[in-house]
Order: sequence, then C-alpha cells, then structure tokens
Amino acid sequence: MEANYEAWVNGFAPLAVGADVPAAVREFSRTLFNMRPDISLFVSRTVFNSDLRGILGLVSVPCCIMQTARDMSVPETVAKYMKEHIGGKSTIQWLDTEGHLPHLSAPSYLARQLEIALSQ
Repeated sequence: MEANYEAWVNGFAPLAVGADVPAAVREFSRTLFNMRPDISLFVSRTVFNSDLRGILGLVSVPCCIMQTARDMSVPETVAKYMKEHIGGKSTIQWLDTEGHLPHLSAPSYLARQLEIALSQ
C-alpha cells in the first residue's frame, strides 16, 4: 500500500467489494483514489492495529452480527468470537454474498436482512 498505492487499490477493491460486482468495484476504487494515499494509509493502520476484544463483554444489549459468507478481509471466526464474547445476547446472520462491503456488493439484499433482523 505504501510502496504502490494504485496497485494496492486495484488489488484490494475487488476483494473488499466482491469481484462479481464490477460497477461497485469501480465506485469503491474511485473513492479510494480520491483519498490522499497518506490519509488512507493512516486510516488503514488505525483499523488494522485496533483491538477491541477487551470491551466486548461490556456490550449488554442484544446484537445481530452480520457477516458475509465469503469475506476476504474478516474470517468467519471473528463473527463467532464476537458472538461468544459479547456480554448481551447475540446472534450471527450469515449473508450469502461475497466481499467485506455488502452495502456496495448487495445493497438490496443487505437492506432486506437488516429489516428482518430489526423486526425480531
């Protein structure tokens, strides 16, 4: 990312969004290219170096964890870990889509899943 921002964006965007949605990949790539690379690197380092596992037990409200079935950024074990360690009742809703950004790759599907979760 630091050595060749353009190559990083071109490789990361299809993985993050889901390569089967070319229009969404282009839009996400455009967004990343509109960011200054140094800012993008700072944000990425902040996200990747954040560890909030220690406070999951403080969450006392019911939670629905939504995780795509094929997420190259976050493995399924993360959702399972969160479910086991959140202080309140939690469930996992596996989304039958790929990528880390279902609001880009499958917005209608995600909206429907959110409606279902919020109605329960």
